Amino acid sequence: MKPIVKWVGGKTQLLNDIKQRLPEKFNRYIELFVGGGAVFLNLQYEKTIINDLNSELINMYECIRDNYIEVIKYIEIFRIKYNSNPRKFYYELRSLEKYQNDFERAARTIFLNKTCFNGLYRQNKNHKFNVPWNQKTIAPNIYELDNLEEISTFLKSVKILNLDFKDTLNLVKKNDFVYIDPPYDKLNNNTFANYSGNDFLRFQQEELKIFCDEISKKGAFFMVSNHNTEFIKDLYKEYSIDVVMAKRNVNSNGQKRGKIEEVLITNYRK
Repeated sequence: MKPIVKWVGGKTQLLNDIKQRLPEKFNRYIELFVGGGAVFLNLQYEKTIINDLNSELINMYECIRDNYIEVIKYIEIFRIKYNSNPRKFYYELRSLEKYQNDFERAARTIFLNKTCFNGLYRQNKNHKFNVPWNQKTIAPNIYELDNLEEISTFLKSVKILNLDFKDTLNLVKKNDFVYIDPPYDKLNNNTFANYSGNDFLRFQQEELKIFCDEISKKGAFFMVSNHNTEFIKDLYKEYSIDVVMAKRNVNSNGQKRGKIEEVLITNYRK
């Protein structure tokens, strides 16, 4: 199964690195910042919990689970309107705030992701989607039917949450495995990382590290992804840190896309 939407920090390219470092045995798989879901969709672990604070994203997963055909119905309505006047319809859909139902809302999330510039999800300070149109006059392929059907079936066995990561600690039990892919620490002052409308500042990175300490105390496993910065390496210095190479693919400047060092931090050795 493949992600339904493209997401900043998507882990498709790092799946092998992540899977090679999974604990040999664990009870449940818990993902706290699920985003596009490349990891949990690839693992397809039978006991899975996914979470994200982004309500648009969580609504999409819930609607695909409950009735993906209804979501497709709205996508096809959008496609017809888009092809008749792409630019006008894109900005009308982007500014839409009242929906007939959650299925239309989910279809909007998917459609905008596929027709916005560089497939980038970004919100302003008011949590409004604000990415410009990609200027393509024919709607691209928005979804793969077989993929949506598979994801819908799998999601029926997945617990889906819409919480701040700090509010999930009581869910973690001994021998669970928690994968944590938060907004990354900035590489420098010129790094743009505020795609959600709220910066994830260094005090929040520190709160996350304390959260990971609590996971360890419970006898559970964790893996954290982040940029390879001195701050992050010092913050998690008592844990295992592996450096991996990732490809940056959402920068608006194509020349600034390329390989970049990330870290995978675990409270166990593989």
